[in-house]
Amino acid sequence: MKPELRTLPLLALLVWAFLAPQPARAEENPPYYVVQPGDTLSGIAYQFGIDIQTLATANGITNYGNLQVGQKLVLPGLEGFHGEMTARPIAFGESLTALSRAYHIPTEDLARLNHIVSPYQLFVGKAFILPAQTAQTPPSRRVLAAGSLMALGLAEGQSPWALTLANGLPGTWAALPGDVLALPGTTDKGNSALALPSNFDVAIQPAAWVQGRTNEVRFAAPDLEQVSGAFGKRALHFFPFHGQEWVALQGVYALAETGLRPLEVQASFTNGQTFAFQQAIPVVAGNYAYERLVVPASLLDPERNKQENEKFTELTAPATATRYWNGIFKAPEAPPLDDCHPSYFGTRRNYNDVFFWYHTGLDFCGKVGTPIYAPADGKVVFTGTTEIHGNVTIIDHGWGVYTTYCHQSEILVQTGQTVHTGDLIGKVGRTGRVTGPHLHWEIWVGNVPVDPMEWLQRAFP
Repeated sequence: MKPELRTLPLLALLVWAFLAPQPARAEENPPYYVVQPGDTLSGIAYQFGIDIQTLATANGITNYGNLQVGQKLVLPGLEGFHGEMTARPIAFGESLTALSRAYHIPTEDLARLNHIVSPYQLFVGKAFILPAQTAQTPPSRRVLAAGSLMALGLAEGQSPWALTLANGLPGTWAALPGDVLALPGTTDKGNSALALPSNFDVAIQPAAWVQGRTNEVRFAAPDLEQVSGAFGKRALHFFPFHGQEWVALQGVYALAETGLRPLEVQASFTNGQTFAFQQAIPVVAGNYAYERLVVPASLLDPERNKQENEKFTELTAPATATRYWNGIFKAPEAPPLDDCHPSYFGTRRNYNDVFFWYHTGLDFCGKVGTPIYAPADGKVVFTGTTEIHGNVTIIDHGWGVYTTYCHQSEILVQTGQTVHTGDLIGKVGRTGRVTGPHLHWEIWVGNVPVDPMEWLQRAFP
């Protein structure tokens, strides 16, 4: 037999061995998650964007409720990632680009790991997945670009080419004024808002805004000259507070649709630089009660309700720069009536089965003539009579915070008058749309009625 013919069976065997299906081998160091206290299989599946059945099958789980703290769960479908995965909440001031620059992970990999197809999905409080080892590494210090990378490099002792690589830029020419750039070889253990320069601080309280509640936005940085912003279509009014800090208070409409709303802040500095950032924050339900009331049909005219609401909205629109109040508001009625409430804020109301609205304030018990006191310092901006709210007083407490006092039998102050905490300002009555004598008390913040109970329990800001 010729030598070349003897090699054919051996060659065929090698080809078959190469092409034949190979037994599956377990991936070395696959991505996994360590179960934490309070975790559920459905919650973990949702967090990592994995079908719960797929997650259970990959880990040999037959009883979904039988998870153990410290248990390692393999995470299928995360090809290209290895080792332990963790999640932390997104803070206001974090973007996909900033996270990529901070943790040196390509944006496309972060987007795939977190199933992100739109920047709007990086809302405040969202659980963001990162490799655990990466998440424990302090991010680089960040600065606000004012000109070229060459100028920034000279100012910070950095190579412009190193800045280009560290920030994923296509070239040294690509940095724009107002861009926040990471400095390679540095660490920042302070502010976690990675799309903001390291000497900036933004605090959103709370992270999720609730229908009918008061919220705070705090912005701090050296050499601030002016701060502005917006929540959806509502302008935020910022005022200087405690040195470098600026504060805005804003209410959420009690009937606002739940979901994500854009929150934007802009800042200008004494050196002429400017900065702007926008991010979505969640609006969640206030879970208010329902009640049915019967009132004279003449007081249910939608046009009258609209006119009075527009009047109150106009009167409470200005945001006075002076903050008259300090600390927790006091109840406008003395004990024991200060703790007696026939109806609470936010209650969804059914009037005569033909008109539906919500309770825009907090009601206090009382008979005709019960004294009403100022809950905080302020200035009276309106006294008068309306068909629905009866005899009304409105006090401006500054910074876009107002209180209103409705259904009074007597008004004891005048427009333009300055009042102080505890001053007698009126008396309880039953004027306007009422079923009996009481004080209807409202607090408006950022041109929106909010739950007064918050102001009786904590100090803003």
